[in-house]
Amino acid sequence: MAGFELYTTKGERMLEEKFLSSVEVGVRGVRLVELPRIEDPRGNLSVVEFEKDLPFVPARCFWIYDVPGQNVRGEHSHRRLEQFLVCVKGACVITVDDGRNRADVVLDRPNRGLYLPPLIWDTMHRFTDDAVLMVLASERYDPAEYIRDYREFLRLVTEYESTFP
Repeated sequence: MAGFELYTTKGERMLEEKFLSSVEVGVRGVRLVELPRIEDPRGNLSVVEFEKDLPFVPARCFWIYDVPGQNVRGEHSHRRLEQFLVCVKGACVITVDDGRNRADVVLDRPNRGLYLPPLIWDTMHRFTDDAVLMVLASERYDPAEYIRDYREFLRLVTEYESTFP
């Protein structure tokens, strides 16, 4: 993959960015990514080139919008699926949790994205009225791939971590 090189450390997929500016957020493998912003008097443009800028080629794209009141989305994890989230309009907060560490990440610009590797519990909340959250996913929808029980998530994280000395 051209945009990111993948490294394995204790089985974790670690990303080392080459083309995009990104920072770790203190939760295993989660990265906040600054996307290119091309300014033009006719309107600005940001871009993600799938095989160059992401550690996966998206198989699915969906967006969340018109979230009423203080409703919460997400509240689950994935066994294999990777995601890249961009709030293309408005703002929201993504709480990410690896079973040991937790962080709140504000997505409030269309040129900022959040990479989520597998086995990260995510909760999406505090949506502004005009928020549109776009999600690029590495796999097609498979309900069996979701982990919806937090205790089961913690068990799987412990099991995953115990396989590495």
